[in-house]
Amino acid sequence: MQASGVIDPFRASAAQLMADGAATLAAAGVDSARLEAELLLARAWGLDRTALYARAGEPVPAACRREFLATLTRRCTREPLQYLLGHQEFWSLDFIVTAAVLIPRPETELLVEMAVAAGRSPRSEAHGRLRICDVGTGSGCVAVALAHELPQADVWALDVSPAALAIARDNTRRHGVGERLRCLQSDLLTAVAGERFDIIVSNPPYVSTPALAAAQPELGWEPRAALDGGPDGLAVIRRLLAQAPRCLVDGGCLLMEIGADQTAAVEAVARQAGWREIGMRSDYAGRPRVLSAQT
Repeated sequence: MQASGVIDPFRASAAQLMADGAATLAAAGVDSARLEAELLLARAWGLDRTALYARAGEPVPAACRREFLATLTRRCTREPLQYLLGHQEFWSLDFIVTAAVLIPRPETELLVEMAVAAGRSPRSEAHGRLRICDVGTGSGCVAVALAHELPQADVWALDVSPAALAIARDNTRRHGVGERLRCLQSDLLTAVAGERFDIIVSNPPYVSTPALAAAQPELGWEPRAALDGGPDGLAVIRRLLAQAPRCLVDGGCLLMEIGADQTAAVEAVARQAGWREIGMRSDYAGRPRVLSAQT
């Protein structure tokens, strides 16, 4: 390996490239350096990891080696792995991701889990077709997962970013739910002010501006508007809690992901906005994660 941290391009076998790639990433402070080096090389060579290991002793074609070295260099700048790979799994579905959208995270699956349970409740099943709105859809992962799990639901996916909506539409087509999922540009719920939904879900920006400034380097590559919740992390949450009651049917529910340290503050804002039956569900790491509230 050269002093600059870039792998010697003449060390050509897959095993050598994986070993040197892992060392390079580890030196750059990347966790799971070995796994990430394998994933980047597999992508560059057009293989899965099993096939990559089966060919570990073979020389890597020059074009693939150059692609691997280029993406490795980008990862050393702490550009997120998911953007380099171009996809991320969520709810056992594979989603296209680019720097235009927030990277789907495992903890957000709790939001889907709770919405699916609400959609399958006796009240919802008696109601007939469900109307669900995902506010701040980003990649569309939550909206697509809900359309996939609830065939009796029509889903609206809203985002203020045209670039994010383009990715959400791609993912909608990718998973074959386009007939029941509508993507609309909207600042929170403004574009659907005349609609009424049974369930509103949202993973809004909730990281405070100071916390975002001190966060791990990878967050700096993600769209700031999808993360930055203002000085206390509650700027967008306040607006959504104020708007959402007018867009829910009687007895409808709001499910919203929040930061683990925001429970008391968010519950207070919800009460002030007139919400009732306010609850909080923790994720599987035991951290408060999803607010539930009814009109």
